[in-house]
Amino acid sequence: MFTIRAQFALVVFGIAIALLTRTLYRDKTTFPHPESVLANITLSDSEDAVSRLSQFIKCRTVSDSQRAENHARHPEQLRLAREHLQKSYPSIWKHLTAETVAEFSLLIRWQGKNPALNPVLFVSHLDVVPATEGDSSEWSRPPFSGDIHDNFIWGRGAMDLKFMVIALLEAVTHLLESGWTKPERTLYLAFGHDEEVGGVLGAGAMARLLASRGVTLDFVVDEGGPILVDGLPSLLRSPTQIALVGTAEKGYNSILANVSAQGGHAMAPPTDHSTVPAIMSSLVQSVDQNPPTPQLVPPVTHFMQALAPACPNPFLRFILRHCDNRLFGPLLARVLTLSSPNTAAVARTTVGVTRMNTGSADNVLPDSGSVMFNFRLLPGHTLGYPLQYLRNHLGKFSSRIRLQQVGGQKAREATPVSSPSSEQFKIVARAVYETVHPKQVQNRA
Repeated sequence: MFTIRAQFALVVFGIAIALLTRTLYRDKTTFPHPESVLANITLSDSEDAVSRLSQFIKCRTVSDSQRAENHARHPEQLRLAREHLQKSYPSIWKHLTAETVAEFSLLIRWQGKNPALNPVLFVSHLDVVPATEGDSSEWSRPPFSGDIHDNFIWGRGAMDLKFMVIALLEAVTHLLESGWTKPERTLYLAFGHDEEVGGVLGAGAMARLLASRGVTLDFVVDEGGPILVDGLPSLLRSPTQIALVGTAEKGYNSILANVSAQGGHAMAPPTDHSTVPAIMSSLVQSVDQNPPTPQLVPPVTHFMQALAPACPNPFLRFILRHCDNRLFGPLLARVLTLSSPNTAAVARTTVGVTRMNTGSADNVLPDSGSVMFNFRLLPGHTLGYPLQYLRNHLGKFSSRIRLQQVGGQKAREATPVSSPSSEQFKIVARAVYETVHPKQVQNRA
């Protein structure tokens, strides 16, 4: 579900507009201030955008790499989604260039005036993960209803990530209708159809297409984090709002542990804990009790150092400023791992058991089984790290466990870390700030 309070919808809408204007017009000496455009956004605009998002959520754009051709479980639903977007945003299809890539993905180009300036790419995706429906569903509202209920909008994609598709299209439409028809530099919007299963056919195809056309990008804006409107009260002065701007993405790898042992009748199981289920359980328990060592690396250290000035506690402020120190870094990393699953995830490479399979009958000891381990890799950890880590947990039954790198998504290391001191980062930060605090920006102008 996704809250749709009018003020919040205006903020999401406004950030998209501010970011587009700062990006597209940053090379001009003077340009229309985003405040002049933001002032024209009304509650009616917000309500209309919510309605369009609700209709978009109703499209069952589920991606599936295992059972679906072109990774589209319901091809007709992706076509319906594209028709909805085209009908909802006619000015974009009239003034910009929109093309379908790999049958279902959407690439939109807003041509700029100055061909010497490298374009900027904004990325989102049309697809969602599956959702259980019917009597066995745990959803309070049907997952593809797009229901607007109790000031929330409900459904798959409300958070990940259909709302961003709508926010970008709303922002571009509003700029076009405000007379901003020709930016200084070219802008691309790329909406893939299979991001949830790796994006190989959608985003991959669009990347190859742009490369074949000789397009070199200035920077890419992908999905990011939320704005913590209540901040971190236990850490910072209150109220201190925090916008989480992602400058890197963790790596991804999945390892399948195949276990084999002597099978037999369940009436006489071995007493040395050597059954397939026992070996699987021992391995899972060892991993669960001994997760990867916590450590702070960029961009987490960049984030902590940015928080330091707003921390009222002098001792803690000092630690935040020096979190990349060999003494304070491990200490702070340890504290983060003990705070919550979310904070623990930023301080270590994570490993989670996602599947366990064994057995075929209730009176037979299985002779084989498997456990799937999913890793999200910190910057600096290679694709070989998960195998090395798991080998240290095989124990006395190592000869009966075979590790295999697998996964529905293509294994990859963490992305390079973008610098928070770069011009591109400052554009994003400025767009967020002037949207959340428009009056302060206007007073400084």
